[in-house]
Amino acid sequence: MSHAFPGMPRRGASAKRTAQLGLSLLEVLVAILLFLAAVSGLVLFVNQAYVANVQASRTFAATSTAQSLLAVVEGNSAALSALNGLQLSAQNPSVSNTALNPVLNWWKSQVTQYPDLQSLSVATIPAGSASAAACNATAPCQLSAAITVRSAFGGSTQHTFVLQDGF
Repeated sequence: MSHAFPGMPRRGASAKRTAQLGLSLLEVLVAILLFLAAVSGLVLFVNQAYVANVQASRTFAATSTAQSLLAVVEGNSAALSALNGLQLSAQNPSVSNTALNPVLNWWKSQVTQYPDLQSLSVATIPAGSASAAACNATAPCQLSAAITVRSAFGGSTQHTFVLQDGF
């Protein structure tokens, strides 16, 4: 029987304890793999949140534009009667009917405020009918606006709004 100095481990226990002090290469690689998987999941989550936020912002632009169109045409009967079939694009906005100049100026300011707007199409539909006609005091109608915005997912998205009954 050998006597060791106090506090000194035996020869066999020393080798065993030394092997347990460090990490093996396999354990380090597994830890790195788990860390990378967690980080890539977080990056994907942040990316999806960003894209969803951009898409919501563009949908808000279309909705806000549709609501502000009401303010432009209310009380402007000349513009209201000329709206049917109106098509405006962000790249080359123009109108041939001078009654639509307030609407054209409004559209230009909307495109400046919301750069993702691409186009606007307006139709007037008599209340309770599916055919297009001019709106007037004796023939109230609905105003339908189709607003196209850039999609956050590529391409474009069209939003259609029936703005008000009984113009």
